[in-house]
Amino acid sequence: MGHNTTMTSEHLQPVLTALRRQAAAQAALLLSGDGLVLGAVGEAHVDLDALAAYAASSVMVCERLGESASFGPPEAVLVVYGGRAVVMAPLGPAVAVLIGAAAQMGSLRLILMRYLDDLAAALKGDRQAAPKADNGAAPAGDDPSADEDLEGIRINPGLV
Repeated sequence: MGHNTTMTSEHLQPVLTALRRQAAAQAALLLSGDGLVLGAVGEAHVDLDALAAYAASSVMVCERLGESASFGPPEAVLVVYGGRAVVMAPLGPAVAVLIGAAAQMGSLRLILMRYLDDLAAALKGDRQAAPKADNGAAPAGDDPSADEDLEGIRINPGLV
């Protein structure tokens, strides 16, 4: 993806930790569009590599569905498995994922959407990226690159 993974990891972990805490989620992850784990916090008790590959593929399928139905790109992809929910959101060339209880699905989606800008900044290695405060307020900043439009970038995972 062309970014420095050491720098990204340094900035990504605090954002993922704050996201997980705010959402009271079991795990928070950021995945590359081709299914690699870029960062993860929490206890998912799953094979993260497999989860990353399938999550990236699932979001890609939902993007194609939105195109073919003329709905546009998905904001989030939500899946419920018994008592567990997986909420995924495309983030340019990456996918943000929260795993939690099925009863939390709505709040997981809402909080994940609030953190997308912070995750995008951390993904770019933005040194000024700071996790949102527990009240959900966005951090102040004058960085014009934070407004970069990532919507035109498509997730294109490899074969799973």
